[in-house]
Amino acid sequence: MIKQQNQHSRTQPDLALGPRQAGLTLLELLIAVAIVAIMLTTVAPAIQSILIKSRITSDLNSLSAVAQRARFTAVDEQSRVVMCPTANYTSCVTDWKNATMIFVDANLNGSRDASEELITTSDPLNSANSIYGISGAITFDEQGGISQAATITLCPKDNNTEYASALLLSLYGRISVAVDSDGDGKKENLSGAALSCS
Repeated sequence: MIKQQNQHSRTQPDLALGPRQAGLTLLELLIAVAIVAIMLTTVAPAIQSILIKSRITSDLNSLSAVAQRARFTAVDEQSRVVMCPTANYTSCVTDWKNATMIFVDANLNGSRDASEELITTSDPLNSANSIYGISGAITFDEQGGISQAATITLCPKDNNTEYASALLLSLYGRISVAVDSDGDGKKENLSGAALSCS
């Protein structure tokens, strides 16, 4: 009988210790928080850099597409084509942060008249970007050239030249994107000088 009581007591859970707890201890929680904090301080700047570059590249691609279309239309139509910023898609303004439009300037007056068809447009620039180096309209002639070479520079709002990029328009209408040819971490304009955010 004593033997049976001992066996019975072994199978019963020991209620004196209480129910088993599941979860994290305070030390484990502090270690987890420290790991997350280290990861955020390491990864966040890289993510920020990617976002800045992405916004600038997106705006640059949009301007490049409109400029290419303007040049090809000028050659195809054998007409002068105007590319300019616009606030209302009917008249040109000087601020290139606005939307961009192109049209055939049939009467060569430099502005879009009611009879002149709108060929294409682009959205306004991202509000986190700034634009430098240009104001007013660009006119492509029948050979696809322009009257004055232009460097359209895009920068982040804080004007950090490390992220600056530009659309380069030569006199012959050749359209290209600025590159860092000398490896100093800054892209260059048409004359080979580092891009400036001012």
